Amino acid sequence: MAKSKAPKEIPNKWQDELKARRKAIWEIAQEKGCDAVLIFGSPGHSQPFRYVTNFAPELGDMFALMTGENEISCVLNFDWRLIEARRISGIDNWQGDLQAMPLIVDTIMNIPRIKSLGVVGTSRLPATDYYYMTAVLPELVTTDISSSVNRLRHKKSAFEVELLKKACNITDEVFATIRSELKPGMTEHEIAARITYLINSQGAGLSFEPVVITGNNDPIMIRATTNRAINVGDSIMIDIGAEWEGYQADATRTFIIGKANPKQEVVWSMVCDALDAAILHLRPGVPMNKTHYAAGRIIKSAGYELIHRVGHGIGLATSFEYPSLIDNTSPFEAGMTVCLEPGIYTKGAGNMKLEECFVITEEGYEQLTHADTELIIPV
Repeated sequence: MAKSKAPKEIPNKWQDELKARRKAIWEIAQEKGCDAVLIFGSPGHSQPFRYVTNFAPELGDMFALMTGENEISCVLNFDWRLIEARRISGIDNWQGDLQAMPLIVDTIMNIPRIKSLGVVGTSRLPATDYYYMTAVLPELVTTDISSSVNRLRHKKSAFEVELLKKACNITDEVFATIRSELKPGMTEHEIAARITYLINSQGAGLSFEPVVITGNNDPIMIRATTNRAINVGDSIMIDIGAEWEGYQADATRTFIIGKANPKQEVVWSMVCDALDAAILHLRPGVPMNKTHYAAGRIIKSAGYELIHRVGHGIGLATSFEYPSLIDNTSPFEAGMTVCLEPGIYTKGAGNMKLEECFVITEEGYEQLTHADTELIIPV
């Protein structure tokens, strides 16, 4: 098996970051008595694979087989981006094949004295691949080490926080620009397309497709963007995020062109108060779900319900990143990164949500998003 080497194209900070991650994963494998580690990722759930390689394709499954902290082989379903993958991962051994698992099994069979395989990503590993591997290698003991490896991502390194700050800064700049451009007659599609252009033009990617929901009388927590044109007095909820080198921001602003109606004024005040109440619990040692219930109490006091969790982690993912703040009783720790997103969705006011990103510090928290939260855009 080829031993990975860090090519000159990889910046030193990324070399150091990847080296530390791979070392930590291999130490977990040794603690669990594993001779090798198989890390699986799929589209939309590529985070464990990207964590160890700094790369994830848009299409197809992805496998990384570690036989040492610096000995890694990767297989994708497609071979279109293998050159790029080698350059940014520092791993030489990349292959592409629609039938990836036979290549993985062949590599495992050539590892001397292998008895135990640690597996990361078992919840997403296709059953057909697992059955193939266990049928061909019936004596191989597999151990799910997903939770142990995933815990490495719970707290971000200083380098990861730096990347998230960049993603958040770009998101802020896009909000400032789109706020200045909103006017009656623009459609949701036009706004989303403009946001996509603004993010991409800064060399960033999309954390997810922009969400633009307008109007006051058909409130839906989330839906696909439509060709509806905005009018004076409409609530305009925009949920976006820029991705920078894999790290994803997630923020929401609500705007009204012209003047808010009385219901919009009350609802918006409750949303802002709910966010403030949740923020009070962002500090080490506080159970994470207290943020959810603090926001929920404010919203409930106005006669509404917090119909989704108040927030979640951010990093290599948004909605799928640890932690989920609705049910996690574990305490916040310095280095965790989260977003808070209280919202109310009701007829007469429409969709009204406010979302910010934060990193937990030793003293409390640092806010990472800072775009203008003023509701009204003057006509």
